[in-house]
Amino acid sequence: ELDQDDLRPMLQKLLAERFHLAAHSEQQTMDAYNLVAANPKLKKSDPTTRTRCFQGPGADGKDPRIDTPILNRLLTCRNISMAQFAGQIQGLAAGYIKTPVLDTTGVDGTYDFTLSYSGAGKLKQSGASPEQSVPGVAADPSGAISFFDALTKQLGLRLEKVKRPVPVLVIDHVDERPT
Repeated sequence: ELDQDDLRPMLQKLLAERFHLAAHSEQQTMDAYNLVAANPKLKKSDPTTRTRCFQGPGADGKDPRIDTPILNRLLTCRNISMAQFAGQIQGLAAGYIKTPVLDTTGVDGTYDFTLSYSGAGKLKQSGASPEQSVPGVAADPSGAISFFDALTKQLGLRLEKVKRPVPVLVIDHVDERPT
């Protein structure tokens, strides 16, 4: 088995050797999101449980995807702080969020919650845009719900678009053909 932490440097070395890839990271001001508390609907967690977020139903086994297949994503988080959740949103809501999210909720403690929403692909299939969903309005007549709407309706949190410095990878040089 390969660990992602071991794989990343190996891949970087391979790209540098074969494609003469030269790159650096820098901060650039761009659109990003802050996680904001609108009217939090969160359940305090048992501090002895393991902190994690995963795709699928929680301990109760309830899975809304069975009754409503258009809500094809079910995220379950256990014993997680808002700062930890904000740090994971970019990876958990692929297709919706392309930059790191910053926690500005001011909500302390750790919580258990589930979030059921339609993947960005489901919204695109219906002609709706995941980034242009209107809060409080269904993304399409089929009942698809964007990550943004689910966050507000189900957890009482929202993502606020802001401009701030974000780390980006800048490619300085790359050969078209590998050696």
